[in-house]
Amino acid sequence: MKTTSKLVKTFDGLVLDSIREALNIMLDEKTAESFLVHIEGKNLLRRDEIENNQRAISDELRTIFGVGSTKIENLIAALLFSKVGLKLERTDYSLNEALQYAKLHGTIHASVPGRATKLDAIDLKIIEALRRDSRKPVLQISREIGSSRPTVIAKLNRLVSGKILSLKPGINLSELGMKTTLAAFESKNSDARQKLEKMLLSCPRVLMILKPTDKANILTLLWGEDQSTLNSTVESFKGIKDTELVSVHSSEPPLVTDAFHIRVFPAKEDIAPCGRKCAECVQFIEGQCMGCPAVRVYKGVL
Repeated sequence: MKTTSKLVKTFDGLVLDSIREALNIMLDEKTAESFLVHIEGKNLLRRDEIENNQRAISDELRTIFGVGSTKIENLIAALLFSKVGLKLERTDYSLNEALQYAKLHGTIHASVPGRATKLDAIDLKIIEALRRDSRKPVLQISREIGSSRPTVIAKLNRLVSGKILSLKPGINLSELGMKTTLAAFESKNSDARQKLEKMLLSCPRVLMILKPTDKANILTLLWGEDQSTLNSTVESFKGIKDTELVSVHSSEPPLVTDAFHIRVFPAKEDIAPCGRKCAECVQFIEGQCMGCPAVRVYKGVL
């Protein structure tokens, strides 16, 4: 397929991506890599020649994986269809037929920064199924939404790799008896703002950072075991030059959402991510702060 735009990916590039992803999903890492090395050694993955070599690649799949090659080919097709904006509704395509259909009817483009991603009905059904139960297996999702397993896998792969869907576990603050605080800061210049952002990003207690255009140009939501720990945490951010604390609003945990992606530290250190030593902090020594969850002397539940 010819194109005049540098933003457009080659069809061969999308096919190669789909092959690699399908092998990594269906096979263990060592087997997938061995097969890729094998077909590369036969010059079947040469740039701009992959499409023409599909029959040979299919033959190699059948030779090495036997009847299991059909599932791999179906997944390659489903992944490719997802990349070009199509839905794989048939599973009786040969791999070559699927590629020809995708090339003829699909839309090939690279992601453009700032461009919204359109989610179709299947995407939304998958997201809703996982919202209700994030432990739900792919086969159960495919049955619930009426789509094939390869299609669900392809959709999930695109949503996760595109950072549209996160499968990270969330911790329910209410169940742990935690409290939250919303602190608003004003940084007078870009240098001060960058320093504050860097400190906030390093802090395990930060749940969210917002950048409004008001006088308070940094808002941050923090969690803590009690109010004195939260107060101590907020105070630790006040030492940056040209940065002022504008307001603090204490609260119970948010009603929405009820769970957050909180960093936990099974292996704790002596020094907090921000560079401070809790064991030497007056607030910690006097019992006014539980300490950082990343350090050994931390007194909280995490």
